[in-house]
This record gives sequence, structure tokens and C-alpha cells, in this order.
Amino acid sequence: MGIYLSKPNTTKDSHVGENPLLRYGVSAMQGWRMNMEDAHITNLNLPNDAALFAVFDGHGGQEVARFCGKYMVDELVKNENYGKGNFKRALEETFLRMDAILMGENAMDILREFKNEAEGQTFAGCTANVVLVTKTDIYCANAGDSRCYVFTKDGQCMPLSSDHKPDVETERQRIHAAGGYVSEGRVNDNLNLTRAIGDLEYKKNTGLRPEEQIISAFPDVRVQPRNPNMSFMLIGCDGIWETLTAAAIGEVASTRLNSNANANLATICEELLDKLIAKDTSEGTGCDNMSLIMVQFRE
Repeated sequence: MGIYLSKPNTTKDSHVGENPLLRYGVSAMQGWRMNMEDAHITNLNLPNDAALFAVFDGHGGQEVARFCGKYMVDELVKNENYGKGNFKRALEETFLRMDAILMGENAMDILREFKNEAEGQTFAGCTANVVLVTKTDIYCANAGDSRCYVFTKDGQCMPLSSDHKPDVETERQRIHAAGGYVSEGRVNDNLNLTRAIGDLEYKKNTGLRPEEQIISAFPDVRVQPRNPNMSFMLIGCDGIWETLTAAAIGEVASTRLNSNANANLATICEELLDKLIAKDTSEGTGCDNMSLIMVQFRE
């Protein structure tokens, strides 16, 4: 169930942006949780005429999510494969690069600016759903259980990511092979997801590659060619998808766009957060931090 506030903090961090090809809105709120541990990226100005949108859902602390929010773009664009246009490989390598930095000698110095407590080792991690949009394709790199969906003009809801959970057989096999175990839907009686950046205590087997560790930062990358039938996409942490289906959430957003094609996308996100948050904590769903990005395709 977790530890919750006596009433939710519904103060929202929202903003919008646009360029000739895309416009976006984002909103994030703490909700019922004791602390806000999400972070996000909305960047329209990457080299190769690309844009990047990402949601990082922290657990065990905010520091790894905020670290990714600040540094992932820099690491991606200086990746050699990014410069060559090998975007899928660049995203894979950048996810692993974030872990490599966290394992480096200066990791605690880097994380100190993001931690609530200045000293001590961190046991935090974060899921990452990172979406690179080029003129021709959408690349969704996912590690964990945050999600991205594309919604079409004719009402289709297309998932661009799949959750990495302990009950997924391929994930369970990797965990067992690395010396871990799954019990009651949790890895080593702790994490209820199987891939994440950080969580370094599960990545200490020097005989295994990063993608073979108990918890792996290696993402699945799905490539979706863009087409004129695409209307918008939604990227959200797992708390977004608990109380309504993705199709129902998309229908609300689509209705707002249909009534006003130039509607403020951050306002739509804010409305959705208020709709998705639980009225109380008795059920344990709709009680998480909530971060949602809405991206509208203009062409």
C-alpha cells in the first residue's frame, strides 16, 4: 500500500512547447505520495531535427530519476551512434551509460545535488520511458513500467512499450539465471519491476553483461514509422494507467482536441491527472506520483 499523505498534493508542474512539426504539454504532480520522485524531459531541439520526451519514475528516492532528467539528453546526443543516425542503438547505449556513470567514482558527488540527504549510499532507481521523435519515425525506449501510447485520428490506441514485470517469463528467466528470485510478484522480495536505471545492488555480478543482471537498464526499443493518421501520443509513469484504460484516457484527450484543435495540451494533462487520482487511498490504486506528457503531431 505504501505510506500516504492525509490529503493529496495536487499542485502541478506544467508547461507547453511547440515547433513546426510537434507541440506538447506536460503536467506532473506529487499526489498522495510523501515525496515527488518523478522527473521528465521535453526537448524539441535535438540534433538531426529530432525531439525527445521522457518520463522517469523514481523508487527508493528521487535522485536517479532527476539525474536522468538532467543528463540523459547530453549523453544521448554525444553518443557516436546518435551522430550516425543509428538511433535505436544510441538509445540502448545511453540507458547503459546512465548506469555506468552511477557506478563511477564520482557518482555520489553527481547525485548529491538531487538527494534529500547529502550523505550516504543511494539505493534508488527509476523506470525510464524515452521517446525520440524524428521526421520519419518514433523510437520508444523503455525500461520498467512507464508507458507510451500513440492515438490515431480514427480512434486506434497503439502501445509503443510493454511493461517489464516479474511475471513476464523472459524477465523471470533472466532474474533466475543471474542468481535472483521472484516471490509474490517481486524481485528478491523487493522490486515489482525487472528493468530500471539505478538499483545498483542488483547489478553487482561482474561475470554478467548489463543486460543479464538481476535488474537491467537495457531497454526494449520499438520503432514506429510516422504516418499522417497519427494524432497524438501520451507518455506517462505507471500511476497514470491504474484507474482507467489507456483507450479511455486517450478518448478524453481526443475529445478535447476535437472540440479545439489548438487546445492547451498542458491543461488537458492537468484535467487527466485530476481525473485519474484516487479519491482516497483505500484501494491503493491512483495513489502514486503522476507525470503525463501529451505530444500532438502537426503534419
